[in-house]
Amino acid sequence: MEILSIFAKSPGGLSSQQIVGIVLAVTGLGLIYFGVKIMQGYELFPQENRQNIPKEDNYVAVKAKVLQKKKQKLPALEKGGEPRIFVQWKIGYQVGGEKYDQIVDDDGYEKGDFIDIKYDPDEPSRFYVDTKADDTDTDEEEIPEKERHPFGYAALGFGVVLIALGVMLFL
Repeated sequence: MEILSIFAKSPGGLSSQQIVGIVLAVTGLGLIYFGVKIMQGYELFPQENRQNIPKEDNYVAVKAKVLQKKKQKLPALEKGGEPRIFVQWKIGYQVGGEKYDQIVDDDGYEKGDFIDIKYDPDEPSRFYVDTKADDTDTDEEEIPEKERHPFGYAALGFGVVLIALGVMLFL
């Protein structure tokens, strides 16, 4: 019986029930914060394809020609499944009379297409695909507002329940 009494009271004078109550209340606060962020449009899994664009963009815009499709066969994730095909494209562009070949991910390109890229004038082999060049006619009204996910309301409600339960256990 003495062993149980050791676990019933912690050295700080709080019972194990009170400690569980505090942990539940803090977890509830975290869920409320998370729920509010989700309701404001925070994306758990962003859908956009984000690129590494330099902060100070002194890169020079140029058109690159899509030259050749490159396919790579990847093994199936599950046993007995079909292998996956990873597609990339070889592009070419010219800077100051010198030709550069690069590899980019597939974005629905066809051989012979021209895509907008930006290269570093100090090192022309450094580049990125300029996706903003295609979106020059976008109006402010056409940009959709971030969708409010219903999971935010569920997290908020569950957080409130955890706080209430934690307070009851603490008292």
